[in-house]
Amino acid sequence: MTCWHVLVVLLLLASLAAAEPLDRGKLVADYKAADLAYKEGKGNSESADSGTLGWGEANYLRNYSHLWLVTHDTYWLEKIEDHFTRIMGTATDPDGDGFLGWQTPTYSGAVYWCQALHNRGTATIDPPLYKETGKPAADVTGHVYIISVDEAAAFSVWDQTTRKRLAEKQPYKAGAAITAVPGCTVKITGETAVGDRFMVRTLKPEPTEFTVHEGMIAHPVAIFIEEVKKDPKLQERFGASADKFLAFINQHMLRKHEYDWLTLPDGSGAWRFRDLITDRFPNRIMPHNQYLALARAFLILKDVPGADPLMGQRAEQMARCFRASLIEQDQAFTWHYWDWVENGQPDHSGFEDTSHGHIDIGFAVEAATRGMVFTEADMKRLTRTVLDLMWNQSETDPKLGPNCATRGDKASFVQHDWIDLCRWEPKIYELALKSCGGKPSAAAAPLMLRAESICGKGSER
Repeated sequence: MTCWHVLVVLLLLASLAAAEPLDRGKLVADYKAADLAYKEGKGNSESADSGTLGWGEANYLRNYSHLWLVTHDTYWLEKIEDHFTRIMGTATDPDGDGFLGWQTPTYSGAVYWCQALHNRGTATIDPPLYKETGKPAADVTGHVYIISVDEAAAFSVWDQTTRKRLAEKQPYKAGAAITAVPGCTVKITGETAVGDRFMVRTLKPEPTEFTVHEGMIAHPVAIFIEEVKKDPKLQERFGASADKFLAFINQHMLRKHEYDWLTLPDGSGAWRFRDLITDRFPNRIMPHNQYLALARAFLILKDVPGADPLMGQRAEQMARCFRASLIEQDQAFTWHYWDWVENGQPDHSGFEDTSHGHIDIGFAVEAATRGMVFTEADMKRLTRTVLDLMWNQSETDPKLGPNCATRGDKASFVQHDWIDLCRWEPKIYELALKSCGGKPSAAAAPLMLRAESICGKGSER
């Protein structure tokens, strides 16, 4: 046997070893134990913060849906039912628009604006309007403040809301930064007179609803609804919950967002951010991952009995919007985290990062498997994105780069949704398995078991 034949045999043996079936029973048991050990199996379902739900609780729901699809054990449907019933119970309507949801102030900006009052001097105060989105935003109180000139070269700062003095006889220098107002930096420029006063009004970050968080929660719930609706036996047990969940999504995750819908000139479309002054980008179209998270749930539900017919239309428009953003690079695709038009000018961010990009990929996978917009050729290109552009090319310690166009050691191969591309290229699953030494942790068990089944070694949805 030649050296070449020996090498081929060794590579074949290595490939077979990497593809050795997982110990399903042990991995499921390990995950179940770990799940029950955290908050008695409730995950983060008791939180009313949309960020905690979208980036924390959604992982539990997703894992339960994976394990249902792999094992067909109704225990995992019961978990989804229990968690989402609890989640719906925390939804509120603080703005009184008739729609329920969850809010978080985490991503909102603080706002402050300044004005000179009817003063004797000619000095002005800036900024006239400023939005603070950095760390100082957390210090902004929503109070009204007064900066008063008490002496020729000194000022005091009062919290007008509480009538408390925050600073007394501070040296005044025209154009120097004044930081005594919490979270704000202002400047007084020009000639002042004793007795002059300047007002600083502030608005602290507002709790805001985020479509992406709703989408992350809704996706596994949509799988629950679809699975129950297509199986008479499951309908007997879970039908009432499936109907209740679908009605909630129809009203509070679809119709609620119509106010912010934008149909683009080519007929595609997506949602815009709310037109709130504290929103970081009011009225700008959302980043791809943020509108695709909920669009993915709509893809699953669009043909389910009882689903609002608008779901299918909106899902297809968002599919076309995202597909138009993909850029061919050799045999692969790249795309930006965000594409928008503002003041008549198209613009974009940097490349989509690996962390958020899994949502984009998950949508494309769902669209392709359901015959909407994305083709087999498109999915093959996306597999090349992983293998040609992102993979560090290591067989022994495979890692992914920081974004969809860059190689590197930034991220694990065991990534939600990226790994689902193994449906079109099994090498992706093999590399993920190698990255965990062939023995996934309990936390990774649902994802890896689901990926194994997609590659043909387990049950297929």
